[in-house]
Amino acid sequence: MMGERSIGFEAVVLPKNSPNLTNPPMTSSFPLNALKGRMAEHLVQDLFIQNGYNVFNFGLERVMPSLSKLLKTNNQKTSKELRFMPDFVVQSMQNGDLFYLEVKFRADGFFSFDERYADYPYHNAWFVIVSPEKMQCMHYKRLKAGYGIRPDSKYELSRVKSFHIDPAVLAEYEDYARQVFAGFKKA
Repeated sequence: MMGERSIGFEAVVLPKNSPNLTNPPMTSSFPLNALKGRMAEHLVQDLFIQNGYNVFNFGLERVMPSLSKLLKTNNQKTSKELRFMPDFVVQSMQNGDLFYLEVKFRADGFFSFDERYADYPYHNAWFVIVSPEKMQCMHYKRLKAGYGIRPDSKYELSRVKSFHIDPAVLAEYEDYARQVFAGFKKA
């Protein structure tokens, strides 16, 4: 339709005799969580692009996936720092400001730091939490201080003074998230 924005997802029309691909049988080796995370990352990446940011892939899983797999169980300091690389570096085209973004999908809308983040090395990173209901974000310092994101929180991206996210565009992308993640919503 005219005026509709494309975010890289395409509809596929299957022949009537096709097997049921809507709910394929799941195997224990299917990386469903990784798929949900990638979809959330793509939504956030495009949201920032639509709001006038350059978005650069930065996370180890995207930049060097084979190294990411090799370091998965290595607990040396450098290995941990590499594994914790934020997903993106974003740069405002308005003023040149740079930010680290770490994107997390949470079906239940909850996110807070646990022991895995005790040595998180990127102290100026923003965490963007995508749920089936909305997108919220919080800075590392607040998360480290014990704050967290809940479904009823109001940590909207459009309210963060460091960012210039148009509330109408954010609402559009939250609608995309509802459509994409509706089947993953936890009660």
